[in-house]
Amino acid sequence: MPRTVTVRASHATSDSKQMSAGMITALAAELEGRVALELIAEIVRSVLDETRQSARDDAAEYAILEARLRLERFIRARSPG
Repeated sequence: MPRTVTVRASHATSDSKQMSAGMITALAAELEGRVALELIAEIVRSVLDETRQSARDDAAEYAILEARLRLERFIRARSPG
């Protein structure tokens, strides 16, 4: 299973790089040289990093909620009457 996870992580990284490159290219073309390419790239990377962090936070919050619900069900099942 670790190999599958590695392949998936590699695929996600590749997709992320492609999306980043596409966004940078689109913005650079739209701005037609009015903004430095390095600045555009930095902005895109920052936005994508923030989006990924938000997704991890949401996943952690969901996992905590799910664990809490399971624990509550377990306690109720073990409680008398």
